[in-house]
Order: sequence, then structure tokens, then C-alpha cells
Amino acid sequence: MKRDTERVRALLTAANDPAGDPGEGTGSLLTPHAQRTLQALREARPPRRVRPRPARRQVLLGAGLVTVGVAVVAVRGDLVQGDAGAPVAYTPPVLSLHPVEGKSAYAYLQAFARRVERLEPEPAHGTYQYSKTWGWWLHTAGDVPGGVANAAVPTVTESWVAEDGSGRQRSAYGEPLYPNPEQHKDAQDAGLVADAGVKDRNFGPGEFPAPEGDDWGGVAPFSTDPRVLARQLTEVNWEGGMIVYGVYDMLTYAGRTGPVDPRLRAAALRVLADRTGVTVATTTTWNGRSAIAVSQSETYDGSRQRETVLFDPETGYPVGTESALFGHARRLNVSVPATLTVTETLGRGRVSTTRERP
Repeated sequence: MKRDTERVRALLTAANDPAGDPGEGTGSLLTPHAQRTLQALREARPPRRVRPRPARRQVLLGAGLVTVGVAVVAVRGDLVQGDAGAPVAYTPPVLSLHPVEGKSAYAYLQAFARRVERLEPEPAHGTYQYSKTWGWWLHTAGDVPGGVANAAVPTVTESWVAEDGSGRQRSAYGEPLYPNPEQHKDAQDAGLVADAGVKDRNFGPGEFPAPEGDDWGGVAPFSTDPRVLARQLTEVNWEGGMIVYGVYDMLTYAGRTGPVDPRLRAAALRVLADRTGVTVATTTTWNGRSAIAVSQSETYDGSRQRETVLFDPETGYPVGTESALFGHARRLNVSVPATLTVTETLGRGRVSTTRERP
């Protein structure tokens, strides 16, 4: 795991290294090693056709694929040779999950919830809620002359959000990576690489975007009664019944302008505890932090897709997600087991201005 983490980080500079501290300048986003890797990819022979990648979650149904949401995928930082000597982009290592022992998922999550609800509310000093997140994104278009075009863009995003919905968002984008270098123009024409370098934007009251979806605003305020909260989640959770993602999005939305009440975090954990088919494990994230992993899985014809949300074991805050594929890869051009989506929250806190970091 450490070796894979270092290879991923080898592609990153301070501007888009998840463990780094980006400054205000734009500068080069890639190290010399990354530049050489990307140049080799551009000059190499085209790889085999890469199938459309998942949105945030890709559902395996029969021989086909159903995609939902926004595309996210991690791309490993070294050059890998395929059957014909062509480079193949593939994902970071699947997290190693260690099932909890001595307790059922229900009992473990209920105990976790009790610990969280006993926490003191966090002081809301400062005007802005700050967060820093990391992910590797693969955008896909299926209506281009070549059939399907893909472009992967590693992204680190920092957000400063005030209670009135104003704030600042700074996203650092790595150099686009094209699994099929010949589709560079198709991908650009399809708008798959709309962002590059550093995008720094300011928002007025009520204008800050909600990646989790604006529908949550119509459901809030969220109840601290697990039964009521479960009903609220069903009003917005569109991800094929994956309650883990409903909880993740709800808590992320609730925490974007300030600390989340410990009672709400506890209620969310109890909602997960009450759901059958949920498993609980401990793990270490790609950036070396301990986490509690709550997962749901789907299985079809030799393929199993595991959807996981990661929680901070001390606070109950969500700190990341992973979508992993096991068994048969079906129509995805990946070696299994493989991660299909990777996101991780790297920091959060309160600050007084949009130029400060905790």
C-alpha cells in the first residue's frame, strides 16, 4: 500500500498533492516524472478500447452497464504495459478491509453511534467552514466519432463556505490523461477536459455549489431521530438503494457550512445499523489514516461490486468513499480486483477568511 501511495503521489506537486499544502500560485501541476509518464502515454501505440467508466457508481446488470452521477476514477501514477505494449490506465489498490470481530454490524454501529453522540459540539469559531478533498476523475463521452472517449483529471479541491452560502472554491487539476491518446481531440471537443490548471472562484450569498445535490436543501433540517432521518434520506438518495451514499451525501451537505451536530452523526450511523446487508470493517486509507469502512455489495454473474463509505473512528464524520470491483471485470477494461472510484477528505476546520487554512 505504501509503495502504491508513493507512486500516486509521485504525479503530484504541492498544488494537487493530497498531503500537500497548495499555495495561491498556479505553476506546473506535475513533477518531471509525471511529465515523462504522460509524454510516454501520448507517444505510445493506442491501447485497446477502453469502455465507458462509471459515474460515481457503476451498476453491473447482465452484459450491460448502467451509469449514474459524475465520473470518478483513480489512475495509477506509473506506466503499465498491456498485451501489445500499449499503456493501460488503471486504478490504485483496493482498500484492505478487516471485518470487525466479536460484534455484528448492527451492534458495532450502534456502539459507534453512542460514542459519537456523547461528543461535545464543536465550536464554530471563524466565519468559514474549510474542507480539502482529493480524487481522480475520469470523464466519459459515448457519442464521439471514435465511439467512446475518456479523459482522466486528478483533482484536489479546497472549499471555504459561510453560513449564508457564500465562499470560495479552489480546484487544482492535474494534466489530463487520455487512456487512448488518439482520442485527445474527441475528448476535448466533447468537453471532457473543461478544467485545467487551477480554478479559483468566489461565490456570493446562496451561490456556493452543492456537489451532493441541491435537493438536500429541500429536506433539511435533518432529524436526529434515526427513523425520521431514514425517511428523509429516501427523498434524495437516488443511488440505487445504496444507503451508504445517501448518508455520505447528507452528512457532507450538512457539514459544508459548519460543524455537524454529534447527534445527527450518531443518527446517521444508526440508520446504517438498521439496514440489512451492511458490513463493517476497519481499514487504512490511501493517505494513511485509520477509518471505519461501512459497505454494501451487489453481485451478478461472477462480478461483485463493493460500495464503501469511510468514517473517522473518533468523530463519525465521513472521510471518503471507494467503489471496488471483484471477480469478473465484465465490460470494464481493468484488472480485478480494482477500484472504480476513489475520494478522500483530507482536512476540515474553521477559519476567519477565505485565504486561511486550519
